Amino acid sequence: MFNVKSAFTLVFISALSFNANANANVLVDEIVIDTSDLQTSITADLSAAMDKMHQELLQEATLLIAEDDAIPTPQVVKAD
Repeated sequence: MFNVKSAFTLVFISALSFNANANANVLVDEIVIDTSDLQTSITADLSAAMDKMHQELLQEATLLIAEDDAIPTPQVVKAD
């Protein structure tokens, strides 16, 4: 059974809920996110990182080749 306090509480909570929804709609309409430069920035950063990784791998491969060339191959000497 509803009494006056329960009815007042129900009306008060409904009013707060309606007001919160109205404010939320206003806030959503006001938020604007500019992402026009985001893709360009990400692409540039990704390209730079990939170029750096490529250069490091080439340098590492060059060092490995240089090490392989520096190791003398054993020579077999036949005794007569």
